[in-house]
Amino acid sequence: MAELFAVVMAGGRGERFWPLSANHLPKPFIRLLGSSSLIQDTVSRIEPIVPLERVLISIGAAHVDTARRQLPQIPAENFIVEPVGRDTSACIGFCALHIERRDPEAVMLALPADHFISDPSAYQKTVRSGIENLEGTAGVVFGIPPTRPETGYGYVLAEKPAVRSDAWPVVRFVEKPDAAAASQFVASGNYFWNSGMFLWKIRTLLNLFQKHMPETYAKLCEIRLLLGKDGSDSEIGRIFSSIPRISIDFGIMEKTSGLRLVPAQFIWDDIGNWASLERALPPDSMGNIAQGTHVSLDSSGCIIYSQDDMVATFGVSNLIVVQAYGKVLVCSKDKAADLKRLVTALGPQEG
Repeated sequence: MAELFAVVMAGGRGERFWPLSANHLPKPFIRLLGSSSLIQDTVSRIEPIVPLERVLISIGAAHVDTARRQLPQIPAENFIVEPVGRDTSACIGFCALHIERRDPEAVMLALPADHFISDPSAYQKTVRSGIENLEGTAGVVFGIPPTRPETGYGYVLAEKPAVRSDAWPVVRFVEKPDAAAASQFVASGNYFWNSGMFLWKIRTLLNLFQKHMPETYAKLCEIRLLLGKDGSDSEIGRIFSSIPRISIDFGIMEKTSGLRLVPAQFIWDDIGNWASLERALPPDSMGNIAQGTHVSLDSSGCIIYSQDDMVATFGVSNLIVVQAYGKVLVCSKDKAADLKRLVTALGPQEG
């Protein structure tokens, strides 16, 4: 079998987790769910399938040192530094070139660095199923059976096979729907949340870039000729900066036929804002979710995160209270998804 490489994409900022997550420490590197960061959890989950020498970390230059400190087990040459952020198509294409240099027949598993996954064993079983079903496809999408009519996620419509199979033919990708459409999707049984986790053969992936994103492919071909050459970093950076800023979903996946979807066998969440911790962590008897030192009296349905000091809540409900880096956030839970507005209002010195 071809060698499997994992690419962990860690370029996100996580502004909806202010003040804990900011430009100096984006969401993948914060300890939201316990004693380890989200990126550490991601690498730990995939290690039983992909040896660490074939785990690549796609990262921005500003966070390389943080990534290396948190992941000392990853070889230094496996930290693939994006010259600038150009969305997931540029990230994945750039990493594909690095993998191609090591093994042009390899398979790439692309993984966001900041997801919550409940059961590592079930996750590994799902990934192995994707690998087993990759042959003869244009790629594999890992879909999440929806548990609620979520309007913040993209969906994938897949055709249930007539014969029992782990791989469903993909019909189409659907952008974030309105509430009515989301409810119909959940009821249908044929729509899945798009997890952002994908699997391709490197040759197939680069051919898809050539077919569906010819401008980006041309830039990647220029970069391919420069990789490994002394003094080429500035030229690679110049070319990379000119790549169109497009997601892999929009640029390639939505336009590609012959994809298969493997339904996930685990609970998943993209942990998009403070309120999403309710889906990943157990509440106390009053429905509060607390990380760090917290004392509660007559408080219910709150989410509390304390980095250093004690946080006490008294007689309040449905609040988010966060203490980190000498700053305190207090907001209603129903404003959690809109926290970027606050970060923008605070100005760049606070981001």
